[in-house]
Amino acid sequence: MFETHKPRYMTRAVTEQLSTEHQQFIIQYLLKQQNQLTDYLQVFEFYVENNQQFLRQEQEVPHREVIIFVRLEKCRPIKRTVWAMNQGLEGIIIMFLEDY
Repeated sequence: MFETHKPRYMTRAVTEQLSTEHQQFIIQYLLKQQNQLTDYLQVFEFYVENNQQFLRQEQEVPHREVIIFVRLEKCRPIKRTVWAMNQGLEGIIIMFLEDY
């Protein structure tokens, strides 16, 4: 569903408000985990614990939830939710909930 050959797009809000490091983490995660990401909607919830960045990645069908430590080198930890939606042949869009 999130195959490597599909074009990937980000909304203007994501490119302006999300650090490049966080953007790259999402893209790399989609590429590495593409076989497990079977729902058209993937939710990436970045959160901060002990001043460190963590991510809760989730899909509904079949239910899958993963907690990941995100090693940041250049930016600060954030609290933000990002969606990645498979748009079929049109590609993959990465957006904030309010962009929908």
